[in-house]
Amino acid sequence: MESKSRKVLYIEDQPEMIELVRLTLRRNGCEVYGAMDGAQGLAMMRDLRPDVVLLDLMLPGWDGWQVHKAMQADETLKSLPVILVTARPQGNGHVAGRQPPPAAAYITKPFSLAEIRSKIDAVLTSREQAMATA
Repeated sequence: MESKSRKVLYIEDQPEMIELVRLTLRRNGCEVYGAMDGAQGLAMMRDLRPDVVLLDLMLPGWDGWQVHKAMQADETLKSLPVILVTARPQGNGHVAGRQPPPAAAYITKPFSLAEIRSKIDAVLTSREQAMATA
């Protein structure tokens, strides 16, 4: 039985990170698409309708905070699960010194490939179960 390929959009300004995640998740049945900045990422979300978005918070132009805010204001995008990626975690429920927006999960750089596979699988499995019971 062949399963449907899951689409992951990774919004990240370091192309080598996108490629590493692409190679890692391909083995898990995921197609990974990359966007190098927030504006490109929003456009790709509308075109691709990914199953999950990996969103780096530190981006040129529109940063991840602004992208997430734009997603929440857009009826077609606000239900997409988001995994925030940050290099600057902080305690007390804050990420990079700010109160994080609601997200499916958080990953701190540097992350292990096993961690990213596990988080994406958990988010997608939860979403698929929710959709099956809706």
